[in-house]
Amino acid sequence: MTDGSDAPAPAPRSFKGIVALIALLAAGAALLYVKGGPSGKKEASEACATSVRTAESIAPLAKGEVAAMTIAKAPEAMPELAFVGPDGKTVTLAAFRSKTVLFNLWATWCVPCRQEMPALDRLQGLAGSDKFQVVAVNIDTSRLDRPKAFLHEIGVKNLAYYSDPKADVFFQLKQTGKVLGLPTTFLIDPAGCAIGLMAGPAAWDSADAQALVAKAASAAP
Repeated sequence: MTDGSDAPAPAPRSFKGIVALIALLAAGAALLYVKGGPSGKKEASEACATSVRTAESIAPLAKGEVAAMTIAKAPEAMPELAFVGPDGKTVTLAAFRSKTVLFNLWATWCVPCRQEMPALDRLQGLAGSDKFQVVAVNIDTSRLDRPKAFLHEIGVKNLAYYSDPKADVFFQLKQTGKVLGLPTTFLIDPAGCAIGLMAGPAAWDSADAQALVAKAASAAP
């Protein structure tokens, strides 16, 4: 026990006033955040409000070959990512807003990426439609002839070729904490909100994966 002789002396009134002011400002900042201040997170959550139901509906299907997919409890809007389309022109993720999209980042130097690419191609062939599309973006930054050569070598015939030779997409998503390595795959609904995230490869042509994407595409408003 102590007798209180070592207790700190009461803070001067002026110091207490400063503390109170800081607390007041912090409360104001918190209120600003809740109302949708500069962070924009409030607006993003509102934009993805209807996506919550879609995410909830597909959660039971994240099993088996796609059990490693994390289904979002609070879906967030994807950044406005830009990359190069099959015609060599810039395309943005917003161009796919009318579809449910399986958005995959890959590179030829990534062994798991190479292993899962045939399955992604088969998934596009099996499930691709006006409601669903696999968008696989290559992020090789050197020897830019290699990705197309690799896809030709393995017989890819259903996937359109998307690329980002500066890997800006990867670094932009890495800054958000959503991407740590390759491959990384997002399941995105027609509102542009991420409802699922897979870190690592998967058997995308499996019955489990097909059921998951089919449910996501049908559940989307």
